[in-house]
Amino acid sequence: MLGAIISGAIFGDKTSPLSDSTNLASAVVDADLFDHIKNLMWSTIPAWLTSFVVFMFIGQSGKELSSQTINSTVNSLTSHFSVSGWAFLPIALMFICAWIKIPAIFTLFINIVVATGMLFISAPSTKIAEVVNIMSNGFVSHTGNQAVDALLSRGGVASMMATVSLIICALALGGLLMKFGIIDSVMVPLSKRLKSTGSLILAVILSGIGVNIFVGEQYLSVILPGNAFKSTFEKQGLAAVTLSRALEDGGTVINYLIPWGVAGVFAANALKVSTLSYLPFVIFSLASPIFSILSGYTGIGIKRSGDQAK
Repeated sequence: MLGAIISGAIFGDKTSPLSDSTNLASAVVDADLFDHIKNLMWSTIPAWLTSFVVFMFIGQSGKELSSQTINSTVNSLTSHFSVSGWAFLPIALMFICAWIKIPAIFTLFINIVVATGMLFISAPSTKIAEVVNIMSNGFVSHTGNQAVDALLSRGGVASMMATVSLIICALALGGLLMKFGIIDSVMVPLSKRLKSTGSLILAVILSGIGVNIFVGEQYLSVILPGNAFKSTFEKQGLAAVTLSRALEDGGTVINYLIPWGVAGVFAANALKVSTLSYLPFVIFSLASPIFSILSGYTGIGIKRSGDQAK
């Protein structure tokens, strides 16, 4: 079940115009964000379908939730929280902003303002100090339902400091590797020797996986190979979105499978399960690089300079 949860989360992270990794991958290669997301579908949809089929098969032998458990959860939520159609307003607003291509920062700001306004409208007695405390230290649920309380009681900004410190250390290490030219001395000569599209895609994905393993930072697994292979892709007449897709398939999705990776550490701490325990079941992350490599060697979904993303 955890493999399905993480696979779904990665799928959402990979295809959302608000995702930091998705914005980063397109920015590193100077590609349009929405063209990048469209081109991602050539590997993302097959990986999603593969995950769906595998989890459908695995789920046949799984334990189903009883109707009593479901009713208990629903009753706890409805009796302690105001659940209405208005709760979908921020989500609908996010889709509208994405549809009209509003930049991610402005979309987030608009949703924060709207969600905050909804909070004070639905609970006028709420004090600003209470909101600030929840943002800093997290929300604690007291419904009496253990499953619901465990789901809703989460830490705020303070609980993220361990992950933030790991990101800072990893980025600092990556900065040193870039400053002293260690990464370029390995990747640039390699990129110049590669001629075929398939070998280029394979090299980018293996480089992203390598950075994830040796550095453990999701951003660097996109930035370092992106900078190293950008000029080679341009010389081969390949579109920027072709490189950005390979960066996502070899960098973004793999970090969740690395025990010392930032995303892997976060997922393991959030779900209270070791990274190696859920690794074999994160089908989406395992399938994405495979379909991306197949795309490179078959030419299916490969965009060249001058092509329009379809």
